[in-house]
Amino acid sequence: MDNRVLIGVAGLFAVVVVVALVFALSNGDDDENDVAEEPTPTEDVADVPGEDDAVPTEDDDAEPEPVDDADDQQDEIAEEVPEDEIQLPEGEPERPQSDQMAYGFNIAWRADEDGGQFNEYTRQAVDTAGFNWVKFQVHWSEIQREPDWWDPAPVDRMMEIYEGTDTRIMISVVGAPDWARDPEGEQLLADFEPFVGFMSFMADRYRGRVDAWEIWNEQNMAHEMHGTVRVSDYAYLLEAGYRGVKDADPDALVVFGGLTPTGINDPEVAVNDVEYLEAFYLYGDGHYAQFFDIMGMHLNATNNPPDTTYPENPGPGEWSDHNSFYFLRGQDLRQVMSEFGDDREVWVTEFGWTTENQAGGYEYGADNTEEDQANYLVGAFDVAREQMPWISGMFVWNLNFTTLVTPEDEKYPWSVLNNNWSPRPAYNALQEMPKP
Repeated sequence: MDNRVLIGVAGLFAVVVVVALVFALSNGDDDENDVAEEPTPTEDVADVPGEDDAVPTEDDDAEPEPVDDADDQQDEIAEEVPEDEIQLPEGEPERPQSDQMAYGFNIAWRADEDGGQFNEYTRQAVDTAGFNWVKFQVHWSEIQREPDWWDPAPVDRMMEIYEGTDTRIMISVVGAPDWARDPEGEQLLADFEPFVGFMSFMADRYRGRVDAWEIWNEQNMAHEMHGTVRVSDYAYLLEAGYRGVKDADPDALVVFGGLTPTGINDPEVAVNDVEYLEAFYLYGDGHYAQFFDIMGMHLNATNNPPDTTYPENPGPGEWSDHNSFYFLRGQDLRQVMSEFGDDREVWVTEFGWTTENQAGGYEYGADNTEEDQANYLVGAFDVAREQMPWISGMFVWNLNFTTLVTPEDEKYPWSVLNNNWSPRPAYNALQEMPKP
């Protein structure tokens, strides 16, 4: 398999690896578009609290210890299942009754020239589940490896798979190329204007075919920001991405990158998601909060049922003494939005439950049976409707990484399909779930 098979897979939700490990120890065209010049930031504002001046969490003793950067981890590629052993899901699903809710899957995809059948299987599995959105990740560093070197062919191939279907697409853009990064390390990019150009290029090329662009992934994790968490970096990145998208495709949605739930406050590792969001709204006197259409959230829940929360209604076991471990963490983030007068809609761009896991740091997965995984995923949709009605999109993590990685990879048991594409109980439950 070509090394580029994992464009958007090797790095895709690598953050899930880090977050779970953190918790355990305490995923064409050659011409760049012409764009307007971006004003140089002039404000000198503190970005996020450091360890010495951190805002207290619900329970500071519950904060997990830092671990090694997940960027150092390499994905191992599973052997392909023989064609005669493929068992794609079947049946007629419950389908969405309106466009008021985005029912989505985070998907693994193949970027190589031979990945067409794999990507078609993925599309069929999404449709047979009755879901109407997919989300996959694209690395800026893979598409624009040099300032004047572009290779959008992998994404072109994905667009062909979904052309003419009812499935809508969100792309999560991550991964700054080395040539664009600040050599002094004082900020993420030497100049944020190239990101305007990149997003303008992408939004123009896929105008009318990509419906939403999520700007970055879990930017409160240091490894996602190439070493250090700074709210200023994301503020400038978000503005640049928004400008690029809207210049080329005003109808496309721009989604705030989902933050990872963590109680840590060390910018060299991670920053508490609630405190990070507060700092974002405060940065630049709130100027940068105008540069997104939908707030993205990541609500991972370890081994706790979706209707539990800390401290009012804690779940069972040792993964229960901090609100970061709960699906209802979304209420804490929404409270921050409300404090700043922001009533925009929210998409949960990642949520899920793992089962027994061979990867270190995910031992809690053994507490979740396959039936638990099914019940919790469906239950999360119910909890969102009943207790978080401002959520208008939910993207399950994940559909099909079992088909691309080995069982030792932490992403494997989060999947709702087996490695031969047959449905796990969670897939069947989501297929049969009413979708109002």
